[in-house]
Amino acid sequence: MSKNNDKLKEYRDKIDSLDKEIVRAIQARAEIASSIGEIKRENKEPIYRPDREKDVYEKILNINGGPLPDKVLLAIYREIMSGSFSVEKGLSVGYLGPEGSFSHQAVRARFGASVEASEFSSIPEVFRAVETDKADYGVVPVENSSEGLVNSTLDQFLVSDLNIYSEIYLRITLNLLGSEHDLQKIKTLYGIKIANAQCRNWIAANLAHVQISETPSTSRAASIVAEKKEGCAAIASTIAAEIYGLDVIRESIEDMPGNSTRFLIIGKNQCPPTGNDKTSIVFSVPDKPGSLYSVLKPFFDRGINLSKVETRPTRRTSWEYNFFIDFQGHRKDPIIEEVLGVLRENTIYLRILGSYPISPPSP
Repeated sequence: MSKNNDKLKEYRDKIDSLDKEIVRAIQARAEIASSIGEIKRENKEPIYRPDREKDVYEKILNINGGPLPDKVLLAIYREIMSGSFSVEKGLSVGYLGPEGSFSHQAVRARFGASVEASEFSSIPEVFRAVETDKADYGVVPVENSSEGLVNSTLDQFLVSDLNIYSEIYLRITLNLLGSEHDLQKIKTLYGIKIANAQCRNWIAANLAHVQISETPSTSRAASIVAEKKEGCAAIASTIAAEIYGLDVIRESIEDMPGNSTRFLIIGKNQCPPTGNDKTSIVFSVPDKPGSLYSVLKPFFDRGINLSKVETRPTRRTSWEYNFFIDFQGHRKDPIIEEVLGVLRENTIYLRILGSYPISPPSP
């Protein structure tokens, strides 16, 4: 028994020693980040660089030899880099609230917990916050794999000069939150209408006896349950459980697994090329035969993949539309510059919304 205790002490001493080295290394990294921040401020460069973030993560994954899996190291470095933002300058990010929303979860997933995150009640308010420098960047939803486009976000790009700076796909999991683990004792279920609908089959199979009460958001559902405590539960995110001090009674109760939302990071900057980029544009064409064909043909001729094609009314003339297109490549790539030149000749309105690193869809 004493040999095991001696061995245990030896391992713990090694961990203590490693912890000291890790803390020293993290603090040394932070000091360098602070120096970088000073140079960025002098050169008026953005603190957050999606291209640099991508490069750091790729290098970390390339040197990872285990036993920790990649996703654990990425989560650790996300928080290290989040802390570096606060040391470099401090980073403020606006998001579609309330606190605990999936947009808030997207902020955490991309920027970590150390940035200053501010909630806003509508997508236009998030845009205005970035336009007026109340926030450095904004995080807004643009499409959901099961519900489709978020039209309010697309419409804002028609009246705003902000750019798409980055993107993130977030797996949307709906959970049963509360403090009552006996499902039979739950009498009222709180949740937003769309979340309730996405969990319809699970509710019918497990909570057919409850009264369903609709709330304006999943976060509000969680806050109500936190106040009432007994005899109720909420359908909401795991971050809402953390914020409002609730237990996750059942995980992933949505009827269709794999539901995800694509969020855009909006700002006043443009991201440099990384070699694996996406460009988003919006345009309108003359009302004459072949006008749309003349815009799409250059992409086909040069083998450029269109990953998204959507339309929205221009709201200027009846039955006139703007086309939103995502395609592979960066606006500074020679072949993309060539295509955009052709588009300018064949459109009556063209705006490049942004070029940014491609983010893989959430698993």
